[in-house]
Amino acid sequence: MDPTPNYIINMAEYLRIPVISWDSQFPGALENKQDSTVLQLAPTIYHQCVLMIDIMKKFKWTNFAIVTTTTFHYLEFTNAIEALVKEHNQRVKFDRKSRFNLLSSIVVNILPSDNDTVIKDKSREAFRRDNKLENRVFLLHANSHEAKDIMEVAEELELTGKDYLWIMSSFCVGFLRNPNAPRVYPLGSLGITYTTIAKDEYEEKLLENAIKTSVRLWVETLKEIYTYRNQYQISPNFSCESQQSLQQWRDGEFFYQLMKNVTLDKPTPVQFSENGVSQIVNLRIVNIQHLTEKYTTRQIWKEVGRWVPVESEIKNKAKMMVEMSGITWPGNSILPPLGKPEKRFFRIVTLKEQPYVNYLDKGAQENCVPPSVPCRVMKDKVMSANDSSLQNNSVVRCCAGLCIDILTVMSSRMQFDYELYEVPDRTWGLPDQGTGEWNGLIKQIQDHRADMVLTSLKITPKRSEVVDFSIPFLETGITIMVSIRKGNISPTAFLEPYDYPSWCVILVFSVHATGAAIFISEWLSPQGLNRGATPLREHRFSLFRSFWLIWAMLFGASVSTDNPRGVSSRFLSNVWALFALVFLASYTANLAAFMITKDEYYNLSGIKDWRLTNPYSMKPPFKFATIPNGSTEENLRKNHYNMYQYMQRYNRPTVDDALEALKQGKIQAFIYDATPLEYHAGNDNNCELKTVGEKYAMTGYGIAVPKKASYLEEINEVILELKENGELERLRRFWLAGACHMKRKRGQSSHTIGIPNFTSAFILLASGVLLGGLVLLMEHLYFKFGRRCLRKYDKNLCCSLVSLSMGRSLTFEQSVMKAMARQKLKECRNPQCEVSLWKERHSHDLSLMYINKLREQLESYGITPVEDTITKPQICDISLKHNGYPNTSHFRHHNAYKSVENRQESHQLDSYDSTPVRWKRKCLKRSSSYTNAVEVARDEISDKHKVRFSEGKFYIGVDNDSSDQETL
Repeated sequence: MDPTPNYIINMAEYLRIPVISWDSQFPGALENKQDSTVLQLAPTIYHQCVLMIDIMKKFKWTNFAIVTTTTFHYLEFTNAIEALVKEHNQRVKFDRKSRFNLLSSIVVNILPSDNDTVIKDKSREAFRRDNKLENRVFLLHANSHEAKDIMEVAEELELTGKDYLWIMSSFCVGFLRNPNAPRVYPLGSLGITYTTIAKDEYEEKLLENAIKTSVRLWVETLKEIYTYRNQYQISPNFSCESQQSLQQWRDGEFFYQLMKNVTLDKPTPVQFSENGVSQIVNLRIVNIQHLTEKYTTRQIWKEVGRWVPVESEIKNKAKMMVEMSGITWPGNSILPPLGKPEKRFFRIVTLKEQPYVNYLDKGAQENCVPPSVPCRVMKDKVMSANDSSLQNNSVVRCCAGLCIDILTVMSSRMQFDYELYEVPDRTWGLPDQGTGEWNGLIKQIQDHRADMVLTSLKITPKRSEVVDFSIPFLETGITIMVSIRKGNISPTAFLEPYDYPSWCVILVFSVHATGAAIFISEWLSPQGLNRGATPLREHRFSLFRSFWLIWAMLFGASVSTDNPRGVSSRFLSNVWALFALVFLASYTANLAAFMITKDEYYNLSGIKDWRLTNPYSMKPPFKFATIPNGSTEENLRKNHYNMYQYMQRYNRPTVDDALEALKQGKIQAFIYDATPLEYHAGNDNNCELKTVGEKYAMTGYGIAVPKKASYLEEINEVILELKENGELERLRRFWLAGACHMKRKRGQSSHTIGIPNFTSAFILLASGVLLGGLVLLMEHLYFKFGRRCLRKYDKNLCCSLVSLSMGRSLTFEQSVMKAMARQKLKECRNPQCEVSLWKERHSHDLSLMYINKLREQLESYGITPVEDTITKPQICDISLKHNGYPNTSHFRHHNAYKSVENRQESHQLDSYDSTPVRWKRKCLKRSSSYTNAVEVARDEISDKHKVRFSEGKFYIGVDNDSSDQETL
């Protein structure tokens, strides 16, 4: 190949000089160089590839192969074809029938020094290595010498018959100075050329036409440049005699763009693409035909079509169309070849196995709705004897499933029709132990009754000895299925959230220890029982009542309880309430997990589980089964013979029978292929089935064919293609998915809560008890040391705003009440005394009521009792209650504060009024009754008596500054 044209083009591009080229070997049609300045007028390799694609579109040849050598721009040819195929497929991506499929690229690696023998050997090796059996259309790109050697090899390999079509580039055709075609070229082949036939002067005319077109193109460009003559430099000012290095033409790029935008119509139309290649080229289509002259037949090239421009809908983009007629097709046929293998016919045997093959009834119109296909199955007892399709004890049904989807793809890719039928004995196939004769699916292949087996047939070494298997389309193994039984709630389920040590700590130690601590704090508290100083009649609290309070708070019971009064005991009660809150929250949250019915099943570890290897170890014996005459039974017979013998009595004829027996409890386990069992477990109506244990004897499902079947390689290629594009994975997910798999949440279980998980609550409780003891100590320190000091500063009763108990402990009434309580304890210390005292007080109250009644009667007769001349104070005008208490309701507007903590002491803690009043003849003084004061004569009061007025009452013999320890 002369390198001069390329050298000139590279130099011109460097200097930015536009170049008008006519080079049929120009490889830059696919390139889009930013610095290119070449305008190509000749038909390029790219144009020939476009024409080849248009020819295949015209005759709907979608499957093809490329044949090329490495000595003549083979990369440009293959890249152009691949780019055009990709562009076309993207445009028609929703129309699968119109998509191109480049089946193979056959590249013959030839060196310039190779002779014809070497070229043929390399071609033969390349065909055997890369050619596919379904190839029927070949695109050949090589020089004429290499093409002849390749065609001889193709004829030898029987690739030039009536079903094969060869389309050759112009380099294979060469210059047609005469119409004779090489004898090795097959009849009906098509060729592409830019020359005419039998005209020696055509080359000169072709060059002359190219020169004229270039001149016209330059003239039109000068016309455009004239309007810019003052802006651009028309001459590049290059000189070969200059001593300086050549500089790029600054305005050359502008000139190139103007020339590229020029469009010519006649006599030779010209229109350039973005990368400077002419879009309108003159290409001819020639065909090898027979010519008979004087009883002699020879092969000639005959022009049968052209590639002509037509009006395009896209502006500045030319559109070319193929026009052909008078073609002789391969085999001297008048019809074009199909471009793909003629459909073969296969008999395919199958067996029902969900989800791979499932039998369905025909539709309302007695047809099968896609994706199901018609299949002939053996007649069952439930089938009607009047079925019109009944033949040889079989009827037509519809088959659907994962294997049927694979069969549909295979029939389309491999171009075959088929008859699908069920194996008569409905067995998978095992050899007889005595005669070695096979049955089931394998026997159908051995007897040549079927061409292939398509179902969930496992690949085993024994079967591989008599049939050939394809590559596995799905992995599987042996697994175990069990039935799920609904378990009953345990009688002790309410105790299961905590273990027994935790319950002991909570209910035995914590409850009683806390109850005792509250009672002890209340017993020692001055506000509580005060070490027995407070009568039980006034404060009803005991150890058992403390326990009752603890239990009520623990479970949040709405019951009546006696609350403690002491600060420390109340604090401990609050701490226990917080502990009860944490306990109930934790208990309730975990109780829901135990108060549900849990699924029960035999969780077998695998094929070597002790219940399978030693079934009599259980009472009654453990029952398990499988399907006879299958690969699972063969594996168990070979590797686990004792299990095989034991399970013979429990085996079931079909998978459906085995699953029903499993649900009814007739067997406890079912051993079979993993993927069908996973499908049934995921699609069971009540989700009562589950696969357990590890998978065993992993293998795969394959398509069985007779030994040395020629179509086995095609089947493998289809399966590999389905795996590579993810179609097999999609089918697996679609058919093996199930609702039960989504419902089961793996990895979740309920666990017993131990003491370490509940430590924080106990730490909280212990800290509260210690803090309660500290509060009790501080309470005693306050009453012993702090109250006397605080009383001197709390003149305005500010402490009552903080705590009523603290405020009451600082008042005078508190001291009086304590003294009265001590006096009562000294007077009566047994129940008999208290009863006698009550009777006397009751009699005294009746006397007072009688006196008041007599006074009212005297006043009704107009008799006024004698009164003292001194005006009565307001307090003496107020009527007394029957028990001698003044009616405190009249003094509520004088209250400084009102006690609401103890209704037992409400009659002792009346409102405080320090307003002085005048003495009268009769005043109030303490009596032995349970009234607080009685009326006395004024003259009975001597100066030595110490009197204090408090809350509307006069007290005699009480020092104003007396403390709690002072007596009356």
